[in-house]
Amino acid sequence: MLGRGGGLSTITIITSALNSLQLLRHTADSIFRQSSDDWQWIIVDGASSDGTREWLSGIAGLRSNVDYISEPDSGIYDAWNKALPLVQGSWVIFLGAGDKLKSPDVLQSCAPYLEEVSPEINLAYGFVEYIKDVEDTSGVRSPARWEGIDGKWAWCRPVQPNHQGVFHRARLLINKNGFDATYRFAGDTAMMLPELIRNGVTEIPLCITLRTLDGVSIDPRNRTKVLSEVLRINRSIGLGNKRLIYQYAAFFYHVVKARLSRKAR
Repeated sequence: MLGRGGGLSTITIITSALNSLQLLRHTADSIFRQSSDDWQWIIVDGASSDGTREWLSGIAGLRSNVDYISEPDSGIYDAWNKALPLVQGSWVIFLGAGDKLKSPDVLQSCAPYLEEVSPEINLAYGFVEYIKDVEDTSGVRSPARWEGIDGKWAWCRPVQPNHQGVFHRARLLINKNGFDATYRFAGDTAMMLPELIRNGVTEIPLCITLRTLDGVSIDPRNRTKVLSEVLRINRSIGLGNKRLIYQYAAFFYHVVKARLSRKAR
């Protein structure tokens, strides 16, 4: 099922969801409170059974800048790819169900910075704060910043910005034919990391998003799968031999940590 709105926008927000209506309401509230209407929100629902589709139909009927799709998908990157043909904004940001925009004026505040990004740069990012509860209005600021491949590394790769705070030029996503859906957990890294290395990024001095401490990629049970995909990405973009000892030491450290976590449960 497809719901279509209308109107051009500077920023398109994409959210994938599956049986997360209560979390989605919090995300919606933070978007609908924005002081500017210069945005589009696309929700890709994986055919939820908790009333999400009916709720989406209702809000799309009331707001011309809300679009939605509700049908089965094969995972988050497949869902994001389904949204791309509907994108009307020049810039795209991906929020999870339960993630919230930091303040009612954050998109309006970001717009002038995005207008000044050099044409050859396809990524811009602000900061993300981690919150413990979806009701929180502030949290702990993530230290993640892009310092290049010779800067800090974590999770077996150079530290990159949190995707919940990253604006992607729509043309980048379209030119790359979307995300590589063969990745289940690190498709955002497969998209961003080569682009960060190739063309760099612009930093916006604002907190963009409040992010809840959940999600499949940070679930301890998925840690080994995430890092296996990251190592595969490194090899594909020429980082396979960069800090090789660190890469595999970090991988095995997280493997052991995940096993200990499972035993503790």
